[in-house]
Amino acid sequence: MGETDKAMAEPKKAVLMMHTDKAQGELWQTALATQQLDVIWENISLDLVQYLEKCDRKKLPDLLIMDMAIKSPSSETLQSSSVCQWLTKQHAHTKVVLFNPRQERIKDIEHSWALRRGAADILPRLSPENLMAEVARVTALIGCSLISQPLEKIAQSLGASSRATPDRESEVTVLQNVEPIKTGSRSETKNNSKNNQNSDEGEVVMYRGVRIRR
Repeated sequence: MGETDKAMAEPKKAVLMMHTDKAQGELWQTALATQQLDVIWENISLDLVQYLEKCDRKKLPDLLIMDMAIKSPSSETLQSSSVCQWLTKQHAHTKVVLFNPRQERIKDIEHSWALRRGAADILPRLSPENLMAEVARVTALIGCSLISQPLEKIAQSLGASSRATPDRESEVTVLQNVEPIKTGSRSETKNNSKNNQNSDEGEVVMYRGVRIRR
């Protein structure tokens, strides 16, 4: 029995998404659709708690993927906080995964912040390099077997598209231009790295009014 046959033999599960980044939302939608999941993409203006309150408790989504920065339409409160609190009080089976489309890598402080709010995980923006791993993380949370073949094709397609963009070509040109002065480039990189590390030490992270100290 192939991967697709195994997935189809399992009960179909539902995923609710809310994204501020359209391109990333479309990528998530495409990737999750290959996993035999029912994917619902709602507008960020939706009040999620009110939406979930109207749902039959037995028909709540198995997985909720939402941008961590989305606010409640009626206040400055982050929807992620209010939704996690509501699901916890209801003893709901829904797993919440927060998403930061503005970063390539999630910092430890961000991960701790997400877990304290009741989320199961927090993920960075999708790319050809991490697509398989990030989708595997969310499918594992809801007990689904990963169907890898279509994801590999999507990642390969994204990689080819990225290499063809003018920005990537410009980066290659710049790297070629600085190739003769490797020593200076490395020194500058090290200095920048140290500066970034120093700026991260003792960092106070502000997430829409929530202060988190390292």
